[in-house]
Amino acid sequence: MTSSSTTAVPGRAPPMARLRDALARLHGAERADTLARELAAVADGVRARRRPGRVVGSERAAVIAVYPDHVLDGGLAPLAALRRFLDEEVGGVGPALLHVLPPYVSDGDDGFAVVDHQAVHPRFGAWDDLTRLSESSGGLMLDLVMNHVSTAHPGFQGVLRGEGNREDFHLFSEPRALEWGTRVRTSSLLQRFDTAGGPVWAWCTYGRSQVDLNYTSPDVFAFIARTLLRLVEAGARVVRLDAIPHVWKRVPGGPHEPEAKVLVRALRAVADLVDPSVGLLAETDHRSGERCYLGADLAQHDNHLAVPLLVFAAALVGEGGPLVDWVNASASDAHRCDGYGFLQTHDGVHLRPMDPPLDARTLRRVLERLERSNVWVSHADVRGEPQPYELNSSLHRIFSTEAGLDVERYLAAHALLFALPATPSLYFPTLFGLPDAVGVEPSNPRAANRYRYPYAALRALIRQPVHARILKSLLGLIRLRDGLPALREDGGCEARMAASHVFHLTRGHAHQPLHVLVNLGVEPATVRSPLREWRDLLGGRQGRGDVVLAPAEAVWLVEPGSGDLT
Repeated sequence: MTSSSTTAVPGRAPPMARLRDALARLHGAERADTLARELAAVADGVRARRRPGRVVGSERAAVIAVYPDHVLDGGLAPLAALRRFLDEEVGGVGPALLHVLPPYVSDGDDGFAVVDHQAVHPRFGAWDDLTRLSESSGGLMLDLVMNHVSTAHPGFQGVLRGEGNREDFHLFSEPRALEWGTRVRTSSLLQRFDTAGGPVWAWCTYGRSQVDLNYTSPDVFAFIARTLLRLVEAGARVVRLDAIPHVWKRVPGGPHEPEAKVLVRALRAVADLVDPSVGLLAETDHRSGERCYLGADLAQHDNHLAVPLLVFAAALVGEGGPLVDWVNASASDAHRCDGYGFLQTHDGVHLRPMDPPLDARTLRRVLERLERSNVWVSHADVRGEPQPYELNSSLHRIFSTEAGLDVERYLAAHALLFALPATPSLYFPTLFGLPDAVGVEPSNPRAANRYRYPYAALRALIRQPVHARILKSLLGLIRLRDGLPALREDGGCEARMAASHVFHLTRGHAHQPLHVLVNLGVEPATVRSPLREWRDLLGGRQGRGDVVLAPAEAVWLVEPGSGDLT
């Protein structure tokens, strides 16, 4: 038995026991024992080679998602250019994690069509560049792209030649009609490929260029588990389990098959063989019950997909009631602070057509407001009807009017985001309030928010007063959130409308509660302070009694002299 089998956390079964149990459910006891021992040997090697990472702040402080080539400098590898930019132009991002979107060898889908999971694409740099990049932040989050591989992947190419393991993929000998939840892709779920032995139809959830893996094959799990260990070795503090609801297929069936959660349990045990502090993020909406992937022996984080629409309803059309309801409903959720909240992602803003967080009237008001700003709305087929599925414009455009970017509402929305019971996640261009790319083809609307910036051009942009102000404010929010016990610890939360257009959020802490007030309206507002004396952590002013708020102004109030923020 390898030494990894003894790595345990008090109150939990040892990881080897948990790994064997999960694998036995999927592949039978005999195969599970062999596979677990093989992975434990790999984990021992990772532990021996792994360098201690630099831990700065909490992994709940904030996350910044960035493409490995978001910053381009002809004289440097893009990962090195990104590190230089963050160090020299931004001054570091403090305790925020850097979510480096897939840097692996890939031939499409902006990195998610992976050809080689074990190698950083040479055009981005090398594994050492990722390790050094973590020194400009609170650490790294990396993607485990586990649902699919590129059709150029050696394993699938071997199948096409008649040499590979067909059981590693979902292949059918003839076409058939399949239904599998709501997909943004309009391509057929099954795609025809010609092999040496004749045509096959392969399951391709994300389009013809990416073929889905078959987790009923033990070899597929072994391959993905080794990839997870490689990411842990590279220093990832959090690993994002991409497309986790889709990984286990059953016909008939749909996303969130029970075995998907068993796979998460197995991967949690694999990570624990090396470092139990490494977090797993299940890339799915925050749920309770059977669709919840969170727990000590499961994932530690998921996504609050309702947050962007709730904040847009509040900040853009003054409808704070749905956000009040959402915050107060979270009070009974044991995992409420384990989700990630965001206003923008690399994909855009998911509108949750199957389970919208807003009533029809409020959603219509938000969409009408966005249409006036020429925000690109993508649609998906939901029960045979086209429904708004995703916003594919920059946050700059979302918060713009005919007069230009509404900086005050942009910042107020982020002040709300950072105070919510969720880890705030930013997308690199939103850190500066950067606009859409130009000349985007209608066939690829997500490209509007995926522009890669030449180093000098980006440096000039962020020195402009508007972008410099946004950067300073958001970096300040990152550091404040990490330092405030009321936000860093799960001390409870409560929301209400303090006036018709003033949102009031209280985050509890025994010695220093935080009161967040945001004027959602277009006129100044005066509200009674929840504190006899107060100090605003965002603007620096102090006062007694009433608080006067300008339109779209946000304040974070604490009692003066109530103690060190940390």
